[in-house]
Amino acid sequence: MSGPQPPEVGRWVGMGEAIKRMLLGAIAAAVGIGGIAAVIGWATGHSVSGTMAAAYYLIGSVLFLVGMFPTGGYSMIRGTITRRRPIGARQEPVFLLGLVLVGLGVVVDLTRPF
Repeated sequence: MSGPQPPEVGRWVGMGEAIKRMLLGAIAAAVGIGGIAAVIGWATGHSVSGTMAAAYYLIGSVLFLVGMFPTGGYSMIRGTITRRRPIGARQEPVFLLGLVLVGLGVVVDLTRPF
């Protein structure tokens, strides 16, 4: 009989779970944003597809910019500049969700399914 196996260690361990969570979050965000935009477009008498595309463009671009904004240097809470130098992008997948939403906006805008 063999004893318990140590957990795998490597760069790609756990990527499947992370990709699943990212896809579920992207689908949930797309459905939620699309549903709210569709109701707004229908209630105001505008094109539902156009309103959905505009919502995807707007929210996607904001998420992309927030995800790419460098960190460090300025404290919003204290209102002061620290000695820390910006370390680059936040290294968060928020900007990927923004890109997915902008891409979905392009698809909805070009196909006009509704």
